[in-house]
Amino acid sequence: MPKYIPKKKYPPIVVVFKRQWSRSKPRIKIFKNLKSVDLILEDIKGKYNPAEADILEVGVGGVFEKDYRKKYKL
Repeated sequence: MPKYIPKKKYPPIVVVFKRQWSRSKPRIKIFKNLKSVDLILEDIKGKYNPAEADILEVGVGGVFEKDYRKKYKL
């Protein structure tokens, strides 16, 4: 019996958000251990993203990280 049991591999979830201040620049956050996007979208208290942040885009898959970095110049 193996001592280490690997976690299930989920596709990465890429979130681009911006704080509510006027001159804040967009930030990117990548979640590799979540199964569903619903936890991030329904987050009110700020467990995954800051509570006052505006979510600009959400993508599931590694391709979106490269696209969003290019689009928002991150």
